[in-house]
Amino acid sequence: MRAFAVALLSACALGGSAAVASTGGEAPAPAPQPRELLVRFDPGQAAQPAVESVGGTVVERLGLRGLVRIRLDGRLTVAQANAALEQRAGVRYAEPNHRYELLATPNDTYFGDEWGLHQPNDFDIDAPEAWNVTTGSHAVTVAVVDSGVEYTHPDLVDNVWANPLEVANGSDDDGNGLVDDLRGWDFYSNDNAPLDLQGHGTHVAGTIGATGNNGIGVTGVNWRVKLIPLRVGNATLSDSAIVEAFVYACAKGAKVVNGSFGGPYSQAIHDAIAACPSALFVFAAGNDGDDNDRFVVHSHPCEDGSPNVLCVAASNASDGLADFSNYGLTTVDLAAPGEDIASTFPTTIAPYDYAYASGTSMAAPHVAGAAALVLANRPTLTPQELKNALLLSVDAKPAFAGRVVTGGRLNVATALGQEVQPPVGLTASTPSHGSGWSNNPMVQVVWGGATDASGIGGYSYAFSPVPTFVPDETQDAGPAVTTLTMPLADGEHWFHIRARDGEGNWGDAVHVGPIRIDTFAPVRPVASSPSHQLGVASADRTVDVAWSGGSDPQSGLDGYSISWTQGSAAAADLTKDVEETVARATSTQLAVGAWWFNIRARDNAGNWSDTVSIGPFSIRSGPTACAVPRLRGLTLLGAKRLLAKRGCSLGRVTRVRSRRVRRGRVVAQRPAPGLRLARGARVRVVLSRGRR
Repeated sequence: MRAFAVALLSACALGGSAAVASTGGEAPAPAPQPRELLVRFDPGQAAQPAVESVGGTVVERLGLRGLVRIRLDGRLTVAQANAALEQRAGVRYAEPNHRYELLATPNDTYFGDEWGLHQPNDFDIDAPEAWNVTTGSHAVTVAVVDSGVEYTHPDLVDNVWANPLEVANGSDDDGNGLVDDLRGWDFYSNDNAPLDLQGHGTHVAGTIGATGNNGIGVTGVNWRVKLIPLRVGNATLSDSAIVEAFVYACAKGAKVVNGSFGGPYSQAIHDAIAACPSALFVFAAGNDGDDNDRFVVHSHPCEDGSPNVLCVAASNASDGLADFSNYGLTTVDLAAPGEDIASTFPTTIAPYDYAYASGTSMAAPHVAGAAALVLANRPTLTPQELKNALLLSVDAKPAFAGRVVTGGRLNVATALGQEVQPPVGLTASTPSHGSGWSNNPMVQVVWGGATDASGIGGYSYAFSPVPTFVPDETQDAGPAVTTLTMPLADGEHWFHIRARDGEGNWGDAVHVGPIRIDTFAPVRPVASSPSHQLGVASADRTVDVAWSGGSDPQSGLDGYSISWTQGSAAAADLTKDVEETVARATSTQLAVGAWWFNIRARDNAGNWSDTVSIGPFSIRSGPTACAVPRLRGLTLLGAKRLLAKRGCSLGRVTRVRSRRVRRGRVVAQRPAPGLRLARGARVRVVLSRGRR
C-alpha cells in the first residue's frame, strides 16, 4: 500500500468554504436553454429533414431511442420551432430544453471542501447532478479491502454493512469458518474487529460512502450504501490476506471491491479476482509518477487483465494529472480526483475525525463510489456493463489524452444514464474462400447486420490463426465499410470482427474461418519401372511404372495426372487421373516404338507440380512363333509375362501340393520348355500349393 499524505481538516481550516443549500425548499421555475429543443421521433423516422425545416442542427443523440437535442440557428424562435415540429408526422413530441437548478446538494459541514464532488470550475465528477437522480442505496454493497475502517465513526456508522447471517454469540452462525464476523473481518490479525489503526481505510471508506445530508462532516459519493470493512494490513499488506478478503467480499455479495494498494504481480490475487466475476474491482494506479505500461513493480493488481478490473489515476483540482500519479495508456483506465481529498479519519489514532489526503488511493474510491451509485440506479447491470458505463461517460480532458485508456476523468452523473448495451446481429463471411484449401491469396470478407439503438459507430477486425481471437477496441473501419479485400500469406487464418455502437460499446466478436491458403506447388514424385529397362528393347508391350516422394507439407496431396506419349516426353495435363493413395500403374498394350511416362502431383489447394517424365521404353515387334520358355519356380504373373515375351499365352492353371517348390510357384508345365510352336500357343502350368 503506497503512503498517502494526510492533513488536518477542521472547522477553522474550512472557514472560507461553507456548505450550500440543502434539499429543502421549493424548486425554481424551469427556464429554457436558449435556442435548444428536445425532439423525440417515432422509431424508424429520419430526424434530419424535420430538424432542418426549422433551421436546426442535431447536437446530441440522447439515451432514449429517437430522442435528440437540437440547436436552432435563430430563424425561428424556440416557441415557433416547437410548434412547427409538433405538427410534423413522425414526431412524438418537441419541447424546450429547460434548465433546472440543483436540489440535491447535501448539508454536510465540509461538503464545500470536497472539490472532487463539486466545484465552480466543474473539474469534478458532477456528484450533485447525479444526486438529482439517486443518492445511493443500502441494497448495494462495497467491500473496502484496506487497513480497516473505523466503523463507529459518526459519518460511517449508518452505512457499515452488517452480516445478516451472524449474531454476537461466539458461534460461526453462517458457517464460513469465522466466528461473529458481524461487520466484516480482520484478515491481518484474524479477528472480528477490522478497525483502522492507520487511517488509510477509513479515509477511503468516507469517499465511497460517508453518510450524506446528515448535517455533519463530509459526504461520500453515495449518501447511502453498505460498506464491508476488510482489514488486510497497516502500511503494508500480504497477498494471503488480500486473497482471503476478496473471497469473503465475493461470498457476501459485494458488487464493488475497492483496493487502494499496489505491489508486484501475484497469481493468487489474479485468481481471486477471476473467481469473482460478479463484482467490479477498482484499484489505484500507484503514486510513483511513472508509466504503468512499462513500470510494473508496484502496478498489480491495477494492470490485471481480468475484464472486471478498473485502474484509476489521480486528477487534481485543475483537471490535470496529479504529479505523483502513475498513468498508462493501456493499463490505466481513467482518472478521478485524488489530490487534497477531504474525508473521514479515525479518532482512535488522531485528535480529529476528518482529514485531507492525497494519492491514487483517494482516486480509486471516487470510482468505486460512482460504481455503487450507478448500481443503485441500475441494479441489473453486469460488472462489464457497469465498467462500460464508467469508462464511456468520462469527461475527456487534454491532461489525460495519451495517459489513460479513456483519455478522461470520471463523471458519475453521465455514467448514471450511459447506454451500455452492445450492438447485436453482426454477421460476416468470405465469399472468396470456403473452408477448404485455396491457392488464391486474395481474400474477400463481407459483413453487416449489426444494429443498435445509438447506431453503429464502426468496426474493429483482425486476422489470426486462433479461432477465438478477439480484436481490440480500436476502430479499424467506419460504419459505412462492409467489405475488405487483401492478400494473406500461406497458412490457416481466421477473420475476427466486432461492431462498436455510437456510444462506444463493443459487441461480441464474430469469427469466420478457417481460411486456408496454399500457393506453393507440391514436391514432384520420383518414377521408375519394375518391368522394363529404359532404352532396352522389349517385346513386352505393357509397361509397369511406380512412383514415390510426392508430398505437400501445407495442404497435402490430392492426386496425380499421368499420361503415355510416343516419341518424346510431354507435360501431363491438369486433370487428376488417380488419387494420392495410388503409387503404381500399368500401360495399355503399347505400339512398337519409343514411349515416355509422364506424371505430375496436385495438392488440395489446386497447385500442380512440374511434370516428371521417364523413358524411353523401347517396344519392339513380338516373336512370330511360340518358343516355350522354362517356367519352373516362377510366380504365375512372372510366368504370364515371360510367355508373352516368347509369343506364347497362358493356358490352364492347376495346383498341387509340393515339398520342393514354394507355394505360388510353378512346379511343372506342358508343353515342355524348348519346343517351338505356333504363335499364341497355350502353355499349361501347375502351381505349388505348399507342403502336404
